[in-house]
Amino acid sequence: MRKIYMAGMSHKVAEIAIREKFYIPMDVKTEALSRSPFDELLILATCNRTEIYVASDCDLDTTELVRYVCGLTHQNYDVFAKFFYTKVGEDVVHHVMNVCAGLDSVAMGEDQILHQIDRAYETAHQLKATGNSLNKLFQSAIHTTKRIKTETNLSKLSCNIPFLAMKQVQKTFDDLENRTVYIVGLGEMGSLMLKYVQENTTKIFASSKTFANAEKYGDVLTPVRFEDRYSVLGKSDVLILCSACQEPIITKDEFEKAVQTAGSAEDTVLLKRLVVDLANPRNAEPSIGDLPGVQYVCVDDLEQIVSENRRLRMIELEAAQKILQEGIEEFMQWYRMDDIAKDIHVFADKMVATANDESEKLLRSLPDVSDADKKRIHMMYVRFAKKMANDYLYKVKDSNSAEDVLTYLKCLRECN
Repeated sequence: MRKIYMAGMSHKVAEIAIREKFYIPMDVKTEALSRSPFDELLILATCNRTEIYVASDCDLDTTELVRYVCGLTHQNYDVFAKFFYTKVGEDVVHHVMNVCAGLDSVAMGEDQILHQIDRAYETAHQLKATGNSLNKLFQSAIHTTKRIKTETNLSKLSCNIPFLAMKQVQKTFDDLENRTVYIVGLGEMGSLMLKYVQENTTKIFASSKTFANAEKYGDVLTPVRFEDRYSVLGKSDVLILCSACQEPIITKDEFEKAVQTAGSAEDTVLLKRLVVDLANPRNAEPSIGDLPGVQYVCVDDLEQIVSENRRLRMIELEAAQKILQEGIEEFMQWYRMDDIAKDIHVFADKMVATANDESEKLLRSLPDVSDADKKRIHMMYVRFAKKMANDYLYKVKDSNSAEDVLTYLKCLRECN
């Protein structure tokens, strides 16, 4: 049986200063998937987690997976191995189902992780890095999560990362109507952030690495060229960073200069500014928070915000976990039957081969039978063998547990 493994780190075991070292950009991910050393591979890299999933015909030591991730990110295994968790077999199934459903997220039940897993799966699948085992696992996880979204209210009560960020903004500034908000990065996170900001103020600036992307939102904000970002952030009360960059795009020194240029020295001290850094790796140097009047918040700090609807979510969580368990059991039934199905095919092929042999023996003893009749006799034997295989093999598999089917196959082998 092809075994399933995973290794990763998340917000639960490593702070963002560690996690950002293990963020895997798309070009590295694509290269890794194209040249995978494993039978099957899928890579998931988000702001809160970096995980790899592997299916292998050979037994693997999970430390091999951790070393592989360290190699991809050029990090020292001996220094960072302690931040990784690893899982094998059914534990992987439980983990990926929980992650996909958002039950392992900072904001429980959030929708964004489903889209991220969907994209990670599609990327790996298109590059032919996945096979039967990981395809079925991730298809099952995505299907089960969609059931949870449809059959429970968990996602309606959830609060995603941008929602939590907006809560932080509102906590810092009671009234946003006369405040200026500047968003840098208009990908999935940034565009969702924009929706929340729009509900509270019309004074919005935004930049994207591609200026045309910011211009698309010109009806609700003022687009700013990425290279001109410092000219705007000094005038902004709230700076929200969501850009996919490997190096900080906002430094402490340049930020301080921009603020000083925008106002008097007295204003610099008295004015309150909030920097919300939702990126991984972080877009700003955290030391920005040491500047007078500046509050710096990253993804990890948002965990401290308590959701008002926690009690209601816990009620919905019960229903979600029931659906999740059904998804796990359905996959495990398929997983246990996958190798059994191969044995079934072998037995079915043997039955057809035996029918061929027996028909040939019979036909050799009937020399006067025409070729047309010989063909009909031969086909009758083969059809009978296939019918027997269908009635006695495939129906047994579909109607019984994996353990009972194995016992049945064992009896067949002993008979042969």
